[in-house]
Amino acid sequence: MAKKVLVIGGSYFIGRVFSILAARETDFELCVLNRGRFPLKNDRIREIKADRHDAQSMQNALGEEEQFDTVIDFCAYGRGDIRSMIKALAGGTKQYIYISSCSVFAPSSGIPKKEDAPLITEKGEYPGAEYAYGKMLLENELKEVCKKSGVAYTIVRPAFVYGPFNYAPRESYYFELMARGQEVPLPTDSHCAFSFVYVKDIARILMGCVGNAAVYDEAYNLAGEEKVTYKSLTKLLGTFADHPLNIKEVTVDEVYRDNIPLPFPLDQDELYDGGKAGETLGFSYTPFAHGLTETYQTFLRSR
Repeated sequence: MAKKVLVIGGSYFIGRVFSILAARETDFELCVLNRGRFPLKNDRIREIKADRHDAQSMQNALGEEEQFDTVIDFCAYGRGDIRSMIKALAGGTKQYIYISSCSVFAPSSGIPKKEDAPLITEKGEYPGAEYAYGKMLLENELKEVCKKSGVAYTIVRPAFVYGPFNYAPRESYYFELMARGQEVPLPTDSHCAFSFVYVKDIARILMGCVGNAAVYDEAYNLAGEEKVTYKSLTKLLGTFADHPLNIKEVTVDEVYRDNIPLPFPLDQDELYDGGKAGETLGFSYTPFAHGLTETYQTFLRSR
């Protein structure tokens, strides 16, 4: 029997890719709940229009009896978002999968962080601090509410996500520069490294988590094995560009002074160990070179 899955969000980046790929599988009966601004228009997906912050809207959309095997929440950001969602599910659910973020970890350098690394405990004063703090609070809320409700939880924490439909100016920042033949800045004195995860890998991992008792009440980092630097990223971009990259070497000080919008860390490693998910699910991450090449080809087709 197909597993009944309620997807909260599901119209933007990670949720959209998951919904599209999961709809191709016969093991899932998908219901996607969001405000309906970006409809999927897929005849294998039931779309429910509601605002998760409007209790009456949610009650009207979900009804009193409908039960789901699993809820996958892509868009919980503020305190109370998970508590109110579980309350709105009058029919209940067996499992709640929350898409958190590796940004919940306390900063450190060197060895990739595993799931038991220290988390942040207060809101910092750096870009993205409020987002990270909110995600940490919601992880705690998830555990508390699920324990009281008798619902199994699963937390997934993606590293830097890349792939088709990415609305964050990460890889697309470089693709746009390459397409226009503009200079590609390379910070030569930045030696930090960071972890990536391909959006299609996240979708595959989530499909493996649905209804899987092995992942109940567990947290997982999602990150490929490669340690990517600005130098290695720029070199890789040059291998699949249709013309030589116009590289401009800059210093970190020049990046800050000239407000160059580089999308990744300049002075702090952001490395994570995604091995636990791979071992639990028998999963292998897509090599970064393959995933980025495929993403670039998708970008070119969309122009």
